Amino acid sequence: MRQTLFRRVLGLGLACATLAPAIVPTPAAATATDNYPSRPLRFIVPLTQGSGSDTVTRFIAERVGVALGQPAIVENRPGADTVIAVQSMLNAPADGYSVLMISPSAMVINPLVHASLPYEPRRDIRPLAAAIRATSVLVTGPASPYRTFADLLAGARQKPRSVSLANYSYHYRLGALQMQQMSGVEFNHIPYKGASQVQTDVMGGAVDGALLDIGGALPLIRAGKLRALAVTGKTRHPELPNVPTVAESGIPGYELTVWIGFGVSSKTPEPVAARLEGALLQAISSPAFKTFAATTAYADVLGLPGPKMSQMIDAERTRYGALVKTYDVSAR
Repeated sequence: MRQTLFRRVLGLGLACATLAPAIVPTPAAATATDNYPSRPLRFIVPLTQGSGSDTVTRFIAERVGVALGQPAIVENRPGADTVIAVQSMLNAPADGYSVLMISPSAMVINPLVHASLPYEPRRDIRPLAAAIRATSVLVTGPASPYRTFADLLAGARQKPRSVSLANYSYHYRLGALQMQQMSGVEFNHIPYKGASQVQTDVMGGAVDGALLDIGGALPLIRAGKLRALAVTGKTRHPELPNVPTVAESGIPGYELTVWIGFGVSSKTPEPVAARLEGALLQAISSPAFKTFAATTAYADVLGLPGPKMSQMIDAERTRYGALVKTYDVSAR
């Protein structure tokens, strides 16, 4: 059912792209780069409000806007495994006013799991800057009978598919499938559009658990609204020192991290892309962002410029390509 919905969304996106009038450069447009930016910028986030990615984007967008002398508006466009957001950016004029928050989902995983996409990352998206890399946390609700990761696995072993795990991107679905395969259990995977509804349903007990951005989940964990069972990094997270890693909890070798960065259409004039890249790197390398990353996003700062970010993405494609061949991400 989800694949059918995905194909419908892709069809609508392609139809809209076909109907859109062609943008013909004019002499006036050719000189527009000299005045860039002369109007507000738009930062597009493929997830709903409340996720760690959304929070990081809002922090950076505000400071990029200040640096460039124009307001920066954040627009959430969730759905279709980030394709709606990607198409929103690519269907806009390639003038540097539409900036896309990118992650492994849009740049790496989608081309591996979908036979047909209305975009090709290498061809269509110009990476600008990588901001952070973060681990995730496996959580349940406060009333859940699963008080440890071992409890969760035991429940899934006792009755296959009886334990439900929510996910809101192929990145987290792939992480959950890897967890499932490496432990020998079978979860019931429930797809969502974004983190906020996942958090609500896990807190209320509608689903048993979820892998979440640690930045978005930690305030709820501290408030007792979510229970942390395990973190997905190689080591314990400094903000959750009493929560073991998945590897410590029975799945040796397991690790799941996610990075967040920004990109524009590859057709964007290079002087404009370079100015945006510089403003982004300035915001990312600032002491304020380093403090924000450590105390709010709970992530490591990357601060990679476009070329190095492209190299990171190529390495991720190799790693995820091997995982996609191993784990069936289309299974329900």
